[in-house]
Amino acid sequence: MTALTGVDQATASERGPRDITQDYFYVPLHSQEPYTSDVLGLEFAYDGPPRNAELTVDAAGIDGVAVVASGADGCRPRMPSFTCSKQLHPDSEGWNMQELKLRPAAGARAGDSGSLSYTLKPEGLPVVRGSLKVIVGRPELRVNESAALKTTAVGETFSVPIVIRNTGDVPARGVILLIEGTADLSAATRHSNCRYAMDADTIQCLLPDAVISPGETMRMKPVLRVKPSRAAPAERLSYGAWSFHSSGRHPGPPCCVDDPGLTPGQGTPLSLAPDPTGGKGTTFTTTPEPTEVKVPVRNTADIEAIGAALRGNVGTTHRIRVGHRNNGPAETGEIRTVFIAPPGTEVIRAPYDPEAEEEMADQVCRTKNRGRSYTCSQYSRVGQKVFYEFTLRTTSDDTRSGCVSVSAWTGESGPGGTPVKDTEGSNDTAPVEVAENGTVSCALPEEDGSGGVGGWAVGTGIAALAGSALLVAGHRRRKASRSGSTPTPWWLTRFVREQ
Repeated sequence: MTALTGVDQATASERGPRDITQDYFYVPLHSQEPYTSDVLGLEFAYDGPPRNAELTVDAAGIDGVAVVASGADGCRPRMPSFTCSKQLHPDSEGWNMQELKLRPAAGARAGDSGSLSYTLKPEGLPVVRGSLKVIVGRPELRVNESAALKTTAVGETFSVPIVIRNTGDVPARGVILLIEGTADLSAATRHSNCRYAMDADTIQCLLPDAVISPGETMRMKPVLRVKPSRAAPAERLSYGAWSFHSSGRHPGPPCCVDDPGLTPGQGTPLSLAPDPTGGKGTTFTTTPEPTEVKVPVRNTADIEAIGAALRGNVGTTHRIRVGHRNNGPAETGEIRTVFIAPPGTEVIRAPYDPEAEEEMADQVCRTKNRGRSYTCSQYSRVGQKVFYEFTLRTTSDDTRSGCVSVSAWTGESGPGGTPVKDTEGSNDTAPVEVAENGTVSCALPEEDGSGGVGGWAVGTGIAALAGSALLVAGHRRRKASRSGSTPTPWWLTRFVREQ
């Protein structure tokens, strides 16, 4: 048998389009909120070559419920039926969707519903028919704001109760639950109606048969159980719930049901049961946004300072690398490295990120005292060494050494974070030697009024910082999750070494 060819004819092996439009569409009665839309998408999956098609919409079933007000891509709707010209494209080139804007009909009330039918006629392929239920009003799901959790030991499983209330004007037919956490948290049980990211920081649960009536409060069962890993210092997770109103690939916010990066669990499925108290005493979110929970973890980390040595006569220049190594076990937040140059030197070149903003506050290494010292802050993984490269010039015969000191934080260093307990305080400082017998001090000397600082030569560190070609990790690029899944940028490899 000879295969059919041509744009308007199907090949023998070509599959026709499939209807993947959502089962329900809610027409909002009130002002738009996040994740609320009055645009319905009639959507089809298609894996063939470009092909012309005709889409006929029968809106007679929603008379008195809703009105198809307008359509995208030149489609001009009218009641009770209309036809649109449509071209199908392979899924790899985008969605095959016809958008229609709906509004409530005059006099329509919350809960009024009807059926919208449609027929897709692709040239040379079988006809596709579908329908969906159009409902006036919307469910609006809100989740409980979790109370502060007690400090958890490494490896200790803890519970996160999730309660959901429908504050909308129609029932929620199905629920999407999204749970996200930092990479050092993992689910104690992987439920069969949930999908999990490979690095365990995203959980998406689908409960398509769950129904939550307006004003009803439901509690998730079994209770979510989470466990921090050995590397966890202070973690966080968030959770939110949305109405599930689609059987297709795009059920609405916050994500898609066919994400290839998620795999299903095998344990007991999650379900919803009426909350015995009706939500009494529970504080709920006021928007569709997820709520966040801080998870304090009792853990420690040994942060080791890495110094350097330079030898040379007055007037010589030296390129050095100083930094830190996180010996674990905790994978901390920011690690702050303070570099104080030897008194007999000046900094003529410092780490600089040309893509950061011009202000010093946006640089990963900053100085506030005319180049006498630098404070560098950056995230790093357990076992990772991080180096910052400086160029110094010797300016005198002063053989006193400089210093590198380090400290770790659960978040950003400084007032916004909490210091991590360091188990080996003896290696928190390291010298930057000029001579083997040089004395070491990690304190900045007092200014002596002469433009210098306690015998230091005040160099051109700030000016050199602005013109240096060296690149470092910008302060703006720190990762919210320390999973290590984001590859190291090419421009950072010169300064970050892992051993």
